[in-house]
Formats: sequence, structure tokens, C-alpha cells
Amino acid sequence: MTMRSALRLIPLMAIGAAAAFLLAGPLTSLYKSNAVAGRPQPSASGTIDPHASPTSCPASLPMPKTATTVAPPAAPALPFPVWVNEPLGAKVRAGASSSTAQLGILSQGTQATADQRAPDASGNVWYHVKQASLSGWVRSDLIVTTAVHAASGFGWSLMLPQGYQVAPSSDPSLTTISKSGDDLPFLILQTSASDTLTVQLPAQLRPDVAPVADHTTTVQVWSYTPITEQVSRVALNTCKVTSAWARPDQGWPFMSSVYVEKKYTKTHSYLFSFFSADPNSPLVKQVLDSVALS
Repeated sequence: MTMRSALRLIPLMAIGAAAAFLLAGPLTSLYKSNAVAGRPQPSASGTIDPHASPTSCPASLPMPKTATTVAPPAAPALPFPVWVNEPLGAKVRAGASSSTAQLGILSQGTQATADQRAPDASGNVWYHVKQASLSGWVRSDLIVTTAVHAASGFGWSLMLPQGYQVAPSSDPSLTTISKSGDDLPFLILQTSASDTLTVQLPAQLRPDVAPVADHTTTVQVWSYTPITEQVSRVALNTCKVTSAWARPDQGWPFMSSVYVEKKYTKTHSYLFSFFSADPNSPLVKQVLDSVALS
């Protein structure tokens, strides 16, 4: 190659080097982007959160196709403590049958010790209990095996499990009950002297997403029956409850609504709005069974 030919190649080599330099940045950036998207890096805890954080508010998760069923706890081994849940008290009888003699009555909230278990002819379970000098048989649906405490308000009273508390409120017609550590209330209880009530929903729910009906059933509240219980799924606002995806309700708790009309009580109407992970929550039933109304 002559000196003149070599000099002609120098500009061409410079142009090629510049083009390669300019392309290197975008290609490297594209490669890095694809690598991150295709292979998520471990978080500080060593696990990867598969649920994206909300990018706009309000936001909610897709409704799960199946519900999480919460099994009631099994009865502990005898002997064990029990608490009376029935608002009218539990009758103590001489035998495991309602046809036997009544020996006394244990008032609501009383703690006793169960030391025997037996069924009656109808299949009802009875417990032999001892409380001070009184001992005898009590039907199992009148008692609970976890500690409870009393709560009361504007014309109502009920029993709550330990860890559930009434939140302070300046409005006696609106009561919020929550479990310690939970972002969502367990119960909102509304009272009115009129025949109508405007439903008050927690701020943790999305007001723009309509409840999805699940089922209805008939319950008894106090001595009033039949009362309709309406169960629906409602959407949590994941911008306010950021751990919604990790909850047992998967971001869609069940709302169990029970309305007791004024025609029953003659003085007030009541609306119970429960929120739980189970469409047939044993705890909701337990609290409803303990309610006394005026």
C-alpha cells in the first residue's frame, strides 16, 4: 500500500470508530434493561415480592376466585376454661340434657372450668362445668373456649374476644371495633332512633367499587328472628392498606351486614357491618350470638 492510500483510509477509520462508540451506549443500556426485567434481583430479605405496588390511587387487587375458609379452633383437651357468651346466661343442669333439673345459671361473661364432655339424644354437645360452688352441665353453644370481655354502647351490649377493642368516638351512634394490629375494622355498629340508616363504610375500602354479593342467610339477634344476614365481598384500597395482597382475605374481605329494624326493638334500629376473611366466619356468629339490644 502506498503512503497516499494509507492516508485516505485514516478518515474512514475515524468515522467507524465514532459510530461504534455512539452505538455502544444504547446497546449496553438495552442489554441491562432486558437483564433486569428478565431476572429479578433478590431483595434485602432474600425473597421477591411478586405483587406490584400501587402506582395510582385508588387501586385494588383482582378479586380471588376462591375464598379462604377459616376453620374454627378445635376444643382444647379437658379440663379447660370456658366463658358464657349467651346474653341471657347459661342454665346449669343436673345432666347433659335440657330435660334435666336446672341447678342454677351462669351470667354472661362468667368464667368456669369444663372437665367433661357428652352428647345428648339430639346430638348437641354438653360440657360439665364448675364455677365456685356450682357444678353441672351446660350446652356448648352457650359458651366459648376463648376469653371474652364485655363492650356496650347506645342501646346495645356484646362480648368481644381478647385483642378486640372499641375505638374512641365522639358519636355515640357509631361504634368501630378493631382487632389489635389489623388495618381494617372488624365491626362497625350503627344505631339510629329512626327507621333508616346511612351505611358507614371504613375508609380502607374503595368507595368506587361496588360490593359483590356472595350469599344471604337467616340469623337470630337477641330474641329477634328471622333477621337476614347479607354477605358480600368488598375491595380494599391497596393505597391505604399496602399489605392487602398478603392478608388472608387477599385484598377482598367479606362484609357481613345484619340490619335489625326498629319494628323489633320499638326504640332503635341497628346495623352491624362485620369484615372478615371467611364468608361464614365463626367469630362473626359468636359475636352476634352475644348481642343484647334495648
